[in-house]
Amino acid sequence: MAPLLAGVGRSIITPHDGVPMSGYANRELSHGVHDDLNARAVVLDNGTNRLALCSVELLWQRKEDTDQVRQAVAARCALRPAEIFLFTTHTHSGPLSYQPENWDFPLFERVADAIVTAYDSRQPARLGNGFGQLYGYNINRRWINRPADPSIGVMRVDRADGSPLALLGNYACHAVVMGADNLKISGDWPGYASRILENEMGAGTVALFSQGGAGDVNPLTETVRQRLAAGHPISAIGEVSNYYGYQPDAPDAWNIGDRAGGTFFECETLARAYSAEVIRVWRRIVTEPAVAMWAEQVTVEGAVGPEEPPAAGMEPDGIITSFGSISGSSLPMDIRLIGIGSAVFLGEPGEVFSETAIEFRKHAQQLGYSHPWLISYANGSYAYLPPANAFPEGGYEVKWALGLGISRHLQDRIAAAIDPLLTRHAPR
Repeated sequence: MAPLLAGVGRSIITPHDGVPMSGYANRELSHGVHDDLNARAVVLDNGTNRLALCSVELLWQRKEDTDQVRQAVAARCALRPAEIFLFTTHTHSGPLSYQPENWDFPLFERVADAIVTAYDSRQPARLGNGFGQLYGYNINRRWINRPADPSIGVMRVDRADGSPLALLGNYACHAVVMGADNLKISGDWPGYASRILENEMGAGTVALFSQGGAGDVNPLTETVRQRLAAGHPISAIGEVSNYYGYQPDAPDAWNIGDRAGGTFFECETLARAYSAEVIRVWRRIVTEPAVAMWAEQVTVEGAVGPEEPPAAGMEPDGIITSFGSISGSSLPMDIRLIGIGSAVFLGEPGEVFSETAIEFRKHAQQLGYSHPWLISYANGSYAYLPPANAFPEGGYEVKWALGLGISRHLQDRIAAAIDPLLTRHAPR
């Protein structure tokens, strides 16, 4: 195993003005840019294996979109498509990636720019991993008295002289501080967090963000905190659960899924809390100049089985195009595991619940992995990927899964498919 090389890249992927915004239905076109959207990349090379990690400030990317990026990168440098791991921050204040008319340039080429720049700028580096916790800033939006994963994962990459080069963070919290009434392009709170960390660490540092099990987790902003403290009647998103004598027509009733009225000040508040914990963990990480790396990919069938009800369909029908590779009765899910030093990352192509992320982390830790993370919205997207026990409860997220024909057994299938791989690479 040769000494580690690492490089970073960043490119602006802000669309032109007046584009359809994603993340909420029936919105007006965008009106101005609050902060630029970015693609951020780090490439790691230990002489035996290479890995490119790329964080994209969009709601999601379809498998077709990620394949376009991979092919563009492979045409410009020696990275192979299998070595490229892409994920989105899930901001609800940007456009959809499959509408090329939203940009004045090819989006996939601009994302590829960040990865190719990272590959071309490789230099001797050191790497280490750490864990932290951030309590009180995220909340389970289906059942407010159930867990929201508080863990923060941190991967630190330094230059050979010890100066910061790259940082990858992981936290479970929907990027919906800004709601449907916001018409300005923005990376929401993860975009703020990346900029804060890059300013803190100095010029030339790139701070990537990845979502953990955020499918059922919303930001616990000050406004939400005050409403909870006041004891006003509340309904969870999709009305799967109600609290405090909720009645829809009560004058002080509200729904935790309604993000109208969010402010950029609240984005910054959450981002600063997250960034402070990341910096605390980062300072304690011990880096090494030689790091083992590996990557595995499996395809897991996501479609309902013959014993399950067929896909219910979505309204409007055109929404299916948001997810690309949906044909007939098959939903092939691209599931990836990557090992980097003491860390193992599981990438799933959609919105994964907190309990799934926690179960993965627990199982991987029992196998000896020190720093396991789940990364949602990775290498494609098929909306919500709930665990089996969520289906009988129903709700907003389950409705999406049923509409697209995603099996209630999907997470069990994924766990069975990755277990031999985790066992094979488990630390001895």
